[in-house]
Amino acid sequence: MNTFKWLLVLFLFSFQSPALGQSSDVLLTIGDHEVSKKEFLHIYNKNQQNIMSGHQTDVEEYLDLFINFKLKVIEARERQLDTIPSVEKELEKYKDELARPYLIDQQVFDRLLQEAYERSKKEVQASHILITPSRPADYKDTLRAYKKIQSIRKRILQKKEPFREVARATSDDPSVKSNGGNLGYFTALQMVYPIEDKAYSMKQGEISGPFRTRHGYHLLKKTGEREARGRVKVAHIMLVAPESMPDGKRKQKKEKINEIYHELKGGAPFEKLAKKYSDDQSSAQNGGELPWFGIGRMVPSFEKAAFSLEEKGNYTRPVKTPIGWHIIKLLDREKLGPFQEERPELKRKITQNPRYQITQDSLVRQLKKDYAFTEKKGNFLNLYQYIDREAHEVNLDRLRAGVTGDTLFAIEDQLSTTTDFADFLQNLPDDLQGKYRGQYLLDTAYARFRHNQVIEYEKEQLPEKYTEYKYVLKEYQDGILLFEIMDRQVWSKASRDTMGLKEYYSNHKDRYMWGERFRGTIYLCDDQSTLEKVRKMKKGGLFRKRYSDREIKNQLNTSDKKQVEIKKGIFQQGENQIIDHYAWKIGEKSQVKDKEPYMVKGKKIPPQPKSFQEARGSVLADYQNYLENQWLQQLKDKYKVQVNQDVFREIKQNQASK
Repeated sequence: MNTFKWLLVLFLFSFQSPALGQSSDVLLTIGDHEVSKKEFLHIYNKNQQNIMSGHQTDVEEYLDLFINFKLKVIEARERQLDTIPSVEKELEKYKDELARPYLIDQQVFDRLLQEAYERSKKEVQASHILITPSRPADYKDTLRAYKKIQSIRKRILQKKEPFREVARATSDDPSVKSNGGNLGYFTALQMVYPIEDKAYSMKQGEISGPFRTRHGYHLLKKTGEREARGRVKVAHIMLVAPESMPDGKRKQKKEKINEIYHELKGGAPFEKLAKKYSDDQSSAQNGGELPWFGIGRMVPSFEKAAFSLEEKGNYTRPVKTPIGWHIIKLLDREKLGPFQEERPELKRKITQNPRYQITQDSLVRQLKKDYAFTEKKGNFLNLYQYIDREAHEVNLDRLRAGVTGDTLFAIEDQLSTTTDFADFLQNLPDDLQGKYRGQYLLDTAYARFRHNQVIEYEKEQLPEKYTEYKYVLKEYQDGILLFEIMDRQVWSKASRDTMGLKEYYSNHKDRYMWGERFRGTIYLCDDQSTLEKVRKMKKGGLFRKRYSDREIKNQLNTSDKKQVEIKKGIFQQGENQIIDHYAWKIGEKSQVKDKEPYMVKGKKIPPQPKSFQEARGSVLADYQNYLENQWLQQLKDKYKVQVNQDVFREIKQNQASK
């Protein structure tokens, strides 16, 4: 959609908001639809300032705009445009986004916010051992993994074997061979929540019991704790030199980074050297500048060097990382701010973090009580008969064929059945596919299905529970319908109707006129002597040739030096300072910013009609307005509009007294 269309949608869209409740004071009726005084005043008080012009719309003008908007939306619903799959899909997507903040336990969310802030004041260091069950896993697989990690813990505690060595020998973490299970220092919101939770609650040197994350079972040993270092902003000069590079080339890179370092010590600007030498093209053109980062975001050697810089402007000696060589310059650093200052960023991070699920799980537990959730567990247990005990797999085909729609649970008067669950199994969420099998799959999928059904039921109740949610959802829905019907009736219709456009242009040519213009050429010269040459070449004479513009450029311009620039065209007032001064005496010659000296040749063109192609954009906009006005009249004929003048007079009097 072009900018004009979006502005029009926004303009009209701002006039809509659902009724705040039934009122005996009906302001107007449109066909069979009533609009209360309360609804109109709510909308008017909210949107009386035009969002495009800033103009305060008076109540009578606003009522006309409001009626026009209502007519269009009512017509869109009459045509059932709200049932179009693309509209339904867009609305459902928006509903999910809009509902998300309402589908959490706010107290739990606030607790997680405060917890993350307090933990952000510290950085902890820990090592871990990970044992992952086979995939897809059944209960026996997870039990074997749990028993294995229990035996590993005993081995460390009883035999006093070093955690690092046991990790290297047993952990399923792919990085363990190089780091011995060391996770390094981290702070809040950088690790999966169970690891963070353990690390912050343990004492230094303590080894946790086995605990579960989505990756498997873990043991954690806390190895350090310190005050948070905050964040730094640095620039770097990088020369790529990985271990896979031949020794000779890596040696050359090392020599080169040392040369660059000595150039820096000699006073060369860091930014200039970064642009010239750095292999990091994404930052080089910006003087090597990198985004802000905290601990745990860069490779340890880079991070250590960056945080070792104390003063802004200081830079390191060449630093080796697995990527290559770096020289790092400190641009800025900052500590953790007050809670209210950090809150928006923490909120954003938690909302995008898997721990956000904790807030929804807590809400679901409460909703089950509120909605008198009841369950027939036996009907779910009957589904175990579809598990192949030999292969530990659920036979989905047999299950779908065998279920008879028995009730699994009820949320108030809404029933969820074995048939519904079978459909859910056929379309498992991505994060459940391929992870579980057998009874473990059925139990896990059923827990998710039950959770989802409670949440979906709550989503349907949101408009009744939260007025603001109802307002925003209704506004968005009406905005979609407005766009859909305007596109069909006005925008696309006008764009496709070439004959109608041309006819409209022919009938209104006097609207599409060029003002006085100037057709001519500007010769911009390097100096006065060049200007004199140009004048003579253009003038010609009895024995002198008159040169064309192309010949002038060929004579005076070379690949090394450009002495004259020629601008030719038709100019309107305001397009070019030189022409404005030359043709219309607008501005002083001293105010002309273009290159001087210069010469102008040409003449004014009197006002004349624009061709259809020249005026097409303006014609299209006017033709759209024409079609819209015609259509609005048809809608007013179709839907009788009646305004209760007594109620409207009362509104005007109240507004005038403010």
